[in-house]
Amino acid sequence: MRKFYILLFFLLSSYSFSTLFAQDLTCLDCHQEHSLTKSINDSTEVSVYVDTTQLAQSVHADLECTDCHAVGADHPNGGPVPDPTCSNCHDDEQEDYAKSIHGKAYSNGNKTAANCWSCHGAHNIRAQDDSTSMVNNRNLLTTCGSCHSRPDIMKQFGGHAVDPVAAFKESIHGKIFTEDPEAPVANCVACHGSHAILPVIEPEAKLNKLNIPKTCGACHVEEEKEYYQSIHWDALRRGHYEAPVCTDCHGEHNIHLAEGAKSVTNPKLQATKLCASCHSSPSLMGKFGLDPHRLDSYMKTYHGLAVLKGSPRAATCTSCHEVHAIRSSTDSLSTVFVGNRQKTCGQCHQNVSKDFANIDVHPVTLKGRNPVAYFFKIMYTWMIILVIGGMFLHNFIILFYYIRQKWNTEKNEPRYQRFQRGEVYEHFLLFLAFFFLAVTGFALKFPNAGWVKLLVSIGMDETVRSVVHRIAAVTLAILSLIQLYRFVMTHKGRKDFLSLIPTRDDLTQIYQNLRFYLGLSKTRPKFGRYDYAAKAEYLALMWGNMVMGLTGFTLWFPEIVMRYSPTWVFETFQVIHYFEAWLAVLAILVWHMFFVIFHPEKYPMDFTWIDGKIAEEEFKHEHPLEYKELIENKEK
Repeated sequence: MRKFYILLFFLLSSYSFSTLFAQDLTCLDCHQEHSLTKSINDSTEVSVYVDTTQLAQSVHADLECTDCHAVGADHPNGGPVPDPTCSNCHDDEQEDYAKSIHGKAYSNGNKTAANCWSCHGAHNIRAQDDSTSMVNNRNLLTTCGSCHSRPDIMKQFGGHAVDPVAAFKESIHGKIFTEDPEAPVANCVACHGSHAILPVIEPEAKLNKLNIPKTCGACHVEEEKEYYQSIHWDALRRGHYEAPVCTDCHGEHNIHLAEGAKSVTNPKLQATKLCASCHSSPSLMGKFGLDPHRLDSYMKTYHGLAVLKGSPRAATCTSCHEVHAIRSSTDSLSTVFVGNRQKTCGQCHQNVSKDFANIDVHPVTLKGRNPVAYFFKIMYTWMIILVIGGMFLHNFIILFYYIRQKWNTEKNEPRYQRFQRGEVYEHFLLFLAFFFLAVTGFALKFPNAGWVKLLVSIGMDETVRSVVHRIAAVTLAILSLIQLYRFVMTHKGRKDFLSLIPTRDDLTQIYQNLRFYLGLSKTRPKFGRYDYAAKAEYLALMWGNMVMGLTGFTLWFPEIVMRYSPTWVFETFQVIHYFEAWLAVLAILVWHMFFVIFHPEKYPMDFTWIDGKIAEEEFKHEHPLEYKELIENKEK
């Protein structure tokens, strides 16, 4: 009887094996053909060829086709073939996947969402510890990056344009992981999970904000313990999701060494960017009853100024408040609690007294906090105004004396009319227009400058500023048209224009003039109506007016100009307008002011701008060729 059962078992096993083997051969009869394809949505042809070599080397080598592919006996029948079924064996993993962000998207019809074979492979599935496996640590970044590094796929899911895999590779985690994939360091699966990658809104998600400390704490155990003692965690537990967790301060994929130059947690960026992103927000700080000016006040102290200068030793936010275990100042365990400040300050300062430790490093309301210091602040403010103001008035009286002296001296000498009265008025209007354009233009660019705040306090709000700027611009444009009219329509204007055209002699005169002032020659070049300095300045003025006029018109009327211009024009003209303004202002200060005020032969002032006249001796000295021509014409 025993032999009968053995024979029966052998026959049944042989029948089963032959049936399954025949089944596999039946599938492979077609699927071994390289040219075999199927149509998806009647538009896309995809290959359904099966590489038996890969299949034989996979972990599923001993499975039959129908263990994964639920096809009927009449296959192929032209009907749709269902996706492979992994849950026959991997039911727990399938359950996790169904709850995941990938699984939900796939079940909702988005076939670009990751599925089992997207990550593990199809017929070439290897064990996870196999170095050729798609989910082996060596290949994990490539596998995840096949979707997450593609903007076209991420866009379908509302993902960012930033490549998380590329950012991770540049991080401290990524560099360690790339060098040693087996190192116990954060990677895609460690932080996001594998099959149960849940939307962050889900309470169980590893990257739900309440769970991030625990997720990071899998490696950073001590930091997690410290964070749970912080005021940030207390706020987060109470439902204030504005409170920061690990990723808010350290970043997500692009985490660098805490004190590295690229890290947002390095000492210089802590006060200026990292902590300031929350603690300088009036709306956010108002919600918690905190002062949004605390960081501003810190930046005015020695600590803040030294940090901005790049000092590695100056105290920054975490030097006093700790790094992860940041507690309320009213907590007796806090490093900034009144009773603990001596110890905290003693980390940098030796022999710290109680009074020293209680110096406010966030000074804001000086009047209420320290009346004595406030008194001296007011006293010195008025002392500066009165003393420096008195010095200025005293010196101005002396300067005005010498201006009168020079005026009286030149008034009694023969003087010649170089410029007509109308040209003098135009020059004065040009000066005013230029001055108001510069002031109102830079006031827009630097709204936080002290001089701008002073102007705002006396009434120059944005409406006034913009109106004054445009009035000055129109005035400058009108003056330019008047000058153009004079150049074209009047005899003197045409003569002036010809005199302003640069010639080869100007290059020679530059060389001769510099040789004279360097003491290499005893002879000065002889200039006509305009020397090379005046020509350069006037031509620069003409060029600047055209550039500022064109770009200014575009910024004033962008709707009109951009109807006929490409997109890049507006921003480009903004840049040109700004830097041309700097060029013009600096040229006036460095070049023009020197030749009309600070030049030793002109100081304290060239009076030609007042009445258009020039003293005879100065005329002979500065413009000998023009003077000679004038005398010859008189003699005729």
